[in-house]
Amino acid sequence: MSVESSIEDTTAAILAALPNHDLSDAEREQISDIVSQLLVKTVEKTTKNHQEAAANCCGPELDLAHQLREEMNLKKDALISNLKALR
Repeated sequence: MSVESSIEDTTAAILAALPNHDLSDAEREQISDIVSQLLVKTVEKTTKNHQEAAANCCGPELDLAHQLREEMNLKKDALISNLKALR
């Protein structure tokens, strides 16, 4: 599942939960932006947690932990760039 489809599916689920509300296009866009921002925050927090786990797990092999952290940051940055491009 792509990031864009995740945002669309989540936005559609929110709108489906509000069947009696007639939302404008601007309001729908605002909901989509909120979902996108929450995904960015989730990715950042998850990456930080994974990096901390890698550092704790690879204590004696700290170089490996640093390599893992660098790779995670590159992937996180790419994902966040893709999310921001969807706005």
